Amino acid sequence: MANAKRIQKDLETLRDISAGSGEGTTRLSYTPAYRKGVEYLKEQMRAFGLVPHEDGVGNLYGDLTGQNPDAPKIISGSHLDTVHCSGYFDGQAGIICALEAARMLKESGEPLNSTFQVMATIMEEGARFPSLGGSRFAIGEHTEETMENTFDMDGVKLGDAIREYGLSGNLEETRRRPEDAKAFLELHMEQGLKLDQTGTDLGIVETIYGSRWFILTCHGATSHPSTPMDIRKDTALAAYKLITNIADTVARDYAGKATVTSGRMQLYPNDINAIPSRSQFSIDFRSGKLEHLDALEALMREQVRLIEKAYRVRFDIALHSAAPPTDNNPVLSKMLEDSAEELGYSHMRMDSGAGHDAMIFAKIWNIAMLFVPSRDGYTHCRQEWTDYENLAKGADVLYRAIRKIDKL
Repeated sequence: MANAKRIQKDLETLRDISAGSGEGTTRLSYTPAYRKGVEYLKEQMRAFGLVPHEDGVGNLYGDLTGQNPDAPKIISGSHLDTVHCSGYFDGQAGIICALEAARMLKESGEPLNSTFQVMATIMEEGARFPSLGGSRFAIGEHTEETMENTFDMDGVKLGDAIREYGLSGNLEETRRRPEDAKAFLELHMEQGLKLDQTGTDLGIVETIYGSRWFILTCHGATSHPSTPMDIRKDTALAAYKLITNIADTVARDYAGKATVTSGRMQLYPNDINAIPSRSQFSIDFRSGKLEHLDALEALMREQVRLIEKAYRVRFDIALHSAAPPTDNNPVLSKMLEDSAEELGYSHMRMDSGAGHDAMIFAKIWNIAMLFVPSRDGYTHCRQEWTDYENLAKGADVLYRAIRKIDKL
């Protein structure tokens, strides 16, 4: 059985490997704090006989070699990077539970036929570079052009960040292929309330919501606050009106089916006594149905046309990233479910409202996701929490499911 104390030690060590952020954990991709986190994981991998290695863009692997090294691998893990001022379970809990499963495999004295690979992806969060970057590079969706044309908020080019971090940027050594693995399993916090509110131990994910992220820039004119309301070209009011109109429609017509979030807003010139001439903000749509994402994008574009006319402004719309809804492999999901059942852990089928690396890997591999409870639904903040015993249960299920997959 999984060792909850060992899981706790690893997570609390990673918690403290952070850039100075005032509160919580901040470990952005390609930073000194991220390197320290990687080196800690390498140490833990080596301690239990795993062979660690990084690919050309910084995805970390730890191989527990099986009896048939040429057989397709079984892979499990999640992301090591965080958002700003985060908690220390999102992403990293999936890595540590996969590592704990590897320890259990090693301690059992019964090697697998396939190699088991613990994976820690880079750039999953969009806190520095666009989200899901490590997995997109791994499947070949991102290219050298991506490295040369992607920048962080400080203007640092992704390719330069990779090279300054000490990596080759070699995409041939980064690329994974369908024949490399028979399964990718990802344990993660629910990022919602269903498990916590129902007192359920684990969630078996059926569908990962798709998403569309847009960056909108509204252009108007700066003028004095005494300017009459009916002649202003106020980009802040236009932006707020667009966001609230869309949010009201989603709350009314898509309850339980889709969400919308505007998490980033910048106003120019950003002075108390100046009407903003430009506003730039994000809109994030999520749904388990592609038709809902299409409808919400159409709604946004129609509202833009109406608000441009009413507020005498002009909008530019840029698609930041997009991912379709992704179904988990039913055979792998059943193995997770059966493993939980055999261990006597309560479980339920559910969808994931958040995106994960698993949905990118689903383009080349069979995937399945396992959720642990998120206390009060908190995530992406220092209040996020799941009990270490919950994680031990998750690691137990991973271990059993890996054994089952190895027999396929």
